[in-house]
Amino acid sequence: MEYVVVGLRGALVHYQAVEGPSRTDRTLAAGLAESLGIDPSELAGRRFTCGEARTEYGVIQSCFQLG
Repeated sequence: MEYVVVGLRGALVHYQAVEGPSRTDRTLAAGLAESLGIDPSELAGRRFTCGEARTEYGVIQSCFQLG
């Protein structure tokens, strides 16, 4: 799935799916930046991809890469 970072608010980063802007989520900016290998200050506007697996507890994202 491909996402784009649409905003930063404090320690949180907000992102949405490129192909379905109604699909949004948020996470800790520091954690996403670490997963992508960049500084949190570089997140705004960045595209990234990740693998997703649906489980009984929700969606697990892994294998983050810059888009």
